[in-house]
Amino acid sequence: MCPEFNEQEAIRRAQQGDSAALGALYEEHVDAIYRYMLYRTHDHQMAEDLTAEVFTNMLTSIERYEDRGLPFGAWLFRIARARIVDHWRRSKRRAEKEVAFSPEAEEFLVGDSPELRFEHEGLLQALQYLTEAEQEVILLRFAGGLSNREIAKVTDSNSSAVKSMTHRALKKLRKVLKRKQAFNRNLSRGADGKRK
Repeated sequence: MCPEFNEQEAIRRAQQGDSAALGALYEEHVDAIYRYMLYRTHDHQMAEDLTAEVFTNMLTSIERYEDRGLPFGAWLFRIARARIVDHWRRSKRRAEKEVAFSPEAEEFLVGDSPELRFEHEGLLQALQYLTEAEQEVILLRFAGGLSNREIAKVTDSNSSAVKSMTHRALKKLRKVLKRKQAFNRNLSRGADGKRK
């Protein structure tokens, strides 16, 4: 979005029915919401559908939105999180059971780079070692770009708890990724300790 974008003004105009302002809010937040949905579902089509549900909800409820000192994006992520919960409840499947991303999802997240694809797969596998709550804060922080305060608002928690959980989750991720790297190094060595 252009640097002169004024979110508060766009919200005010959108609440008055200005379609250009609604479009500007959509453009400002759609990629972050979609990325979050993609990490939660691992499926391009499902992520698109759920993202559409979030913005449909935004359209129908923006008149009731009140600025309570947090960015508009945190309000959207709260809606997104509710859509994910509804989705898993309806489908009776758990997000963490599906490790593979659809080809379209991988393309959006990592592009054509084989190195990024390899790193992404390692990170995705490492995320599976986190609890559901830890995965949630990591995805909101790094896929959604939210601050600890914003995550606390989205998850009905407090900033200190979110900060602590994020720290713990990142520590776990580092440990898992280090073990994975060590395992890969050992795998690439022969029985005599020399590189193959």
